[in-house]
Amino acid sequence: MLFALAFCALLSLNALAIDTSLQPEEIQGAYSLGQTSNHQELAEFLKQYQHDFRYPSNNPVAYVQSVEFQTPYEQIVLRTLRTTQYTRFRAEEDYRANPRLIIVRIVTAIRINYSGPVPPADKYLAVVSQAKPIEPRKVTNTVTCDPFSQTAYPVPTDCSIFTREILLSFDARQFGPGPVAVKVELPFQQAMETQYDLDKLK
Repeated sequence: MLFALAFCALLSLNALAIDTSLQPEEIQGAYSLGQTSNHQELAEFLKQYQHDFRYPSNNPVAYVQSVEFQTPYEQIVLRTLRTTQYTRFRAEEDYRANPRLIIVRIVTAIRINYSGPVPPADKYLAVVSQAKPIEPRKVTNTVTCDPFSQTAYPVPTDCSIFTREILLSFDARQFGPGPVAVKVELPFQQAMETQYDLDKLK
C-alpha cells in the first residue's frame, strides 16, 4: 500500500510541467544569469519566455505588445537583472517565499493616433489554457501609461502611447507538460494568441 502511494506521488511529480523545486545550484545559476555581462546569452534566454509582437499590418486600434510566461526560475533572473544590490541570499529568500508562482504578463497598447474614448479594463480578456482554460489565482489589470492623463508614470518614462498591463497569477501545479496557449481578446474585436512549450522552459 505504501509503495502504491509513493508510486502515485512520483507519477504526480513527473506530471508537473515545471520543476519548481529549485536546488541551491539552480538558484545560483538563475542569479548568475541575471548578473551576466553576456547580453546575447541573456537575450537568448529571455526570448523563450517573452514573446514580443510588431504592430499588426491591419492597423488595429488595440494590439498586444508582448506576452511573458514567468516561471520561478525566470523570476529569479528578472529580479536579479532589475534590482540594484540584489544578493544570492535575497534571491533564495524571494524564491522560498513563493516557489510555485507562475505569472503570465501581457502588455497591450492603443495606437498612437487614436482619438476616441479609452477602452475600459473589462474590454480586455486573457485566457490561459491547456486543452481547457486554467483559472488564474489572481488577476490585475493596470494602466501603465496614459498620455492624456496628468499622472506621472515611472515606467515607461516616455509615455507616448496608452498601455495596459495584465498580470495573471497561477500555481505551477495547475499546469501539465506540453504546450500552453495564451489568448488575448482586445477592444474593437481584436484578438491574438501565442503558445509556449512548457517542456522547454526552466
